Amino acid sequence: MAAAASDFMGVLQILWEALHLPVKAGTLFLYLLLLTLLSSSLLFLSAYSISPLVLDLVSKLSPLFRNPIGPEPPNLFHEIEKDLRDIASLTSGVAFVFFFVSLFLIVATMYTFAMAYTNRSLSPKQLLLRVGRRSYQTLVTRLYVVLLTLGLALLSSLVIGTLMLVSRVPTVATAGVVAVLLYLYLSTRWCMSLVITVVEETWGIGALSWSVELFIGNKKKGTILTLILKVVETAIFGAFGLALASPGPPRPPEAQMKLWCIVAAATAVWEIYAMAVYTVFYYECRKSHGLEEVMTVKGEYIYTGFPAAVAVKVDEIY
Repeated sequence: MAAAASDFMGVLQILWEALHLPVKAGTLFLYLLLLTLLSSSLLFLSAYSISPLVLDLVSKLSPLFRNPIGPEPPNLFHEIEKDLRDIASLTSGVAFVFFFVSLFLIVATMYTFAMAYTNRSLSPKQLLLRVGRRSYQTLVTRLYVVLLTLGLALLSSLVIGTLMLVSRVPTVATAGVVAVLLYLYLSTRWCMSLVITVVEETWGIGALSWSVELFIGNKKKGTILTLILKVVETAIFGAFGLALASPGPPRPPEAQMKLWCIVAAATAVWEIYAMAVYTVFYYECRKSHGLEEVMTVKGEYIYTGFPAAVAVKVDEIY
């Protein structure tokens, strides 16, 4: 019980400390916040602009689901194919641009929070140099995280789907809870590996391995942190769903658009706070392992003391 209470207090301290990082980061954080809100708003507007195409596609697919063996209307498949091509052509470019915008924001925000947490000054030039130097490495680590997340989702779906066919409801429910807990446990390490890539000089498999090392002795705190962050994020979307499903006359398009904008902004702000939380958690994990050694390379702060398995050579900073 004492250990559980200590873990909970540690979680509260991390959440509280993360709230102070935006203030400590100062003007740089304001610029990043504005850029984040701008990018999320543009992403929302892009998604909203193609929603008529998506609704049209759904209306054409619905007869096939209602009567899969009946005769299809003339040219239905041709129209569905055309809608799919239109949606793909519009979303591919937008997805490509916003993927790299989000990559820039991840590196810039996490490094800004890292310097704020350690009370080190950071100029815009230093931040841009760090972003340029660690973007490729963060991209690789992020792709690993995406693939691992998809693999876990696929494996969990197969296991739960199989249990639904051969087992009773309590067994399926237990498997679902185990899958959620496993996701929270692994997701915490994967998010911390992004912080490691941004702050340290290891990336990809090295960052994922280093997160495993740092996670030892901090599993409960990390899992509780991720649980809290995901619950609040789910609550944001839940409130949005309730607002859309509220009784009364249908909302005009302008009102729906405002509601979507609010949700997009709230989600973006919460994601920024999540990055602050994982940054603080990373430093707390370092402290728990007695790793506080820092060296400076051409104006950048580099953390040393990784285990030999993930240690890498510090490259020259351009």
